[in-house]
Amino acid sequence: MGFGDEIMVTGIARRMQYSCPHKVVVYDRNGQIRAHEMWRDNPRIATRDERLSKTQSLKSAPSFRPYIAEKYDSRWVWKDFECTPGEIYFSEDELAFAAKYSGGIVIEPNTKAKASPNKNWGRQRWVELVGLMLDHGLPIWQLGEEGTQTIAGVQHIKTPSFRHGCAVLARARAAVLPEGGLHHAAAAVGVHAVVIYGGYISPAQTGYALHTNLFTGGKPCGSRQPCKHCDEAMAAITPQAVFDSLLSFL
Repeated sequence: MGFGDEIMVTGIARRMQYSCPHKVVVYDRNGQIRAHEMWRDNPRIATRDERLSKTQSLKSAPSFRPYIAEKYDSRWVWKDFECTPGEIYFSEDELAFAAKYSGGIVIEPNTKAKASPNKNWGRQRWVELVGLMLDHGLPIWQLGEEGTQTIAGVQHIKTPSFRHGCAVLARARAAVLPEGGLHHAAAAVGVHAVVIYGGYISPAQTGYALHTNLFTGGKPCGSRQPCKHCDEAMAAITPQAVFDSLLSFL
């Protein structure tokens, strides 16, 4: 659990303020007030230093999220949750960094080290997709720090932080992403994305209506170990199908 979950917090806070204007205080499972860099300058979320007489409470922390029903050593059990797009309030530095980029299509062929292996679409499929995009003349961006594993033909934009990457993403024409932090960021900045789910988790838990969500797994298994069901679900999502989904809204 990481940046994506914290962007989801901003969406929940946004939804909470639809019916009540008070700021939202975010707590961990032990009742301690939390803070996170993705909430920086968010006027809806109270900081640790703010002492407000009227607030709303939200409990959200690692392993304690609104789309998680249960956690076991080998798997997660999900529950349905309606995602509200979050919000990211960028600094002047972040906006200035992103200002020189415009109109690319962001891809993310890598998943974070601690993610379930079942979220990985497979590098060869990404290479094939990039080939289809390049043949069509589409400019492709990949975001990440120095040393990020990239694909030939893709422009690597070396971002100082995840937030800087989100600022660049906000200037993209579209994105193709795995389910994860960047797909939540894309929703927050209003960028249409093709999101590759496979069979591990489904759009019923972490999806957004503005995205094209590719889920082929029947019931999402939540397995934290390599899974035949997820392998088959990912194999059913072909590079051509992803490319066609991308072209359908470009």
